[in-house]
Amino acid sequence: MIEKIGPYILVGTSHVAEQSVEEIKEAIQKYNPEVVGIELDSQRLKSLYSSEKRPGFRATAKQVGAFGALFAILAGAVQKKVAKHLNVKPGVDMKAGYETARDNKIPVALIDIPITHTLKKLSKIPFRKKISMFTSLIFKSFKKEYRNKLKFDIKKGMPEEKQIEEMIGIIEKEIPLLYNILIHQRNVHMCKRLQSLYTQHETGPILAVVGAGHIKGMREILKQQQSNSNEFSFSFVSD
Repeated sequence: MIEKIGPYILVGTSHVAEQSVEEIKEAIQKYNPEVVGIELDSQRLKSLYSSEKRPGFRATAKQVGAFGALFAILAGAVQKKVAKHLNVKPGVDMKAGYETARDNKIPVALIDIPITHTLKKLSKIPFRKKISMFTSLIFKSFKKEYRNKLKFDIKKGMPEEKQIEEMIGIIEKEIPLLYNILIHQRNVHMCKRLQSLYTQHETGPILAVVGAGHIKGMREILKQQQSNSNEFSFSFVSD
């Protein structure tokens, strides 16, 4: 999925979908952006190209806390299992964005919050709230209205944009603290990074490769940024 907001082009992807690779390549070729922003930090980029075995639970927990380490390991295991089922490697979309930009001699910017910062925030959530989140996640997943919204066939590719937004909406409604840390705070950070990149490269569009779950939130933030910028410009001229 592709969203155009002023000078920004957001390419929403799935980290384990081969179709995302072609969409990214086509978008970069079509729009020829000044910069390509990637939903990665330096640590995650390095891990995409590293053949070294990832640290186990104990080593990760020492760095980011037990809860953050558990979350990272579980999320990684799920992503790896789905990727294996689809016969692709996790992170194919981010690698495609990075490599396509480099092949076309387009500067690349890593725009996401460092993963260790996000995992540490998860570990700092009070114990009672962690229990509440897990309880909500388990019980609400059995609700018929949610089961229908969450049902899709990964073999057929990425879910439709509407379904992705519904999934994110469920997380925001039922587990707002998790939504804030995993999605909203990162959306805000990435939009600020894109805005900063645009101030440095105002002659062309800024293209960002991000997970599809970030599109709705980033769209709203970027539109608000533009609205605020236009209001400031108008008041400055009128004075």
